[in-house]
Amino acid sequence: RAAARYFDRRRSITTVALNPRRRPPSRARPIPARLRLARETTMQHPRGVAGLTPGDVSVWTRDAIVRLPPDEYRAISALIDEAGARSARAQGLPAPITSTDRLLEDQRLYLACSDATRPRGGPSVLVGILKVGPKRLFVAKPSGGMEEMEPCCVLDFYVHESSQRGGWGSLLFDTFLRREDRHPARLAYDRPSPKLLAFMAKHHNLRAFAKQNNNFVVFDGYWSEEVRNFGVARARNGGRPETARVGG
Repeated sequence: RAAARYFDRRRSITTVALNPRRRPPSRARPIPARLRLARETTMQHPRGVAGLTPGDVSVWTRDAIVRLPPDEYRAISALIDEAGARSARAQGLPAPITSTDRLLEDQRLYLACSDATRPRGGPSVLVGILKVGPKRLFVAKPSGGMEEMEPCCVLDFYVHESSQRGGWGSLLFDTFLRREDRHPARLAYDRPSPKLLAFMAKHHNLRAFAKQNNNFVVFDGYWSEEVRNFGVARARNGGRPETARVGG
């Protein structure tokens, strides 16, 4: 029985002995609806992280993350891991391809944070991520034949669903292109989603590509003379690519 009743003649009261295996009702206050909604529609951590930029993008390497103080390391790791898991679910992947542990030394991770981010006292509110790095690939050329290359690759690109169509994807991608002096056609894209292909067509007029056996997409413009010489003219004129700013 869940309870056993007995009568205390001395005090003339009825006492109920509850089953000790049943837990007493929780006295914790319910989470307000606005806070539940915030958890569902944002990627946030109550701790601040020095180097995150409110309303802008910062770029991180594995070394920069490891050198953070322990509390900040745990906070940014939780944000990156959550973003990686959400990106995997959005793409229908069986497992995340982005996490703090999976970030290699030659990869860069761009983090876009909302205006609500407070690097000193918290919170840290992440809007989107972009992971890039080199990969050695064998790629089929549009003219025929294979070419071995090691291009910079877009390995993961995700903007939270509540922040899509708000310009965050363009901010992430354009910041990467500017800081690393890249041309969007001179990149390889790892398993791009239909949303990413539509993004590249809309913002960079990149549509044509040959299907590859390695799941990477290399647009036909990669081999055009204009794109191949991208950055050469700047170097001849004394231009210098902007150096990536690590950790802020």
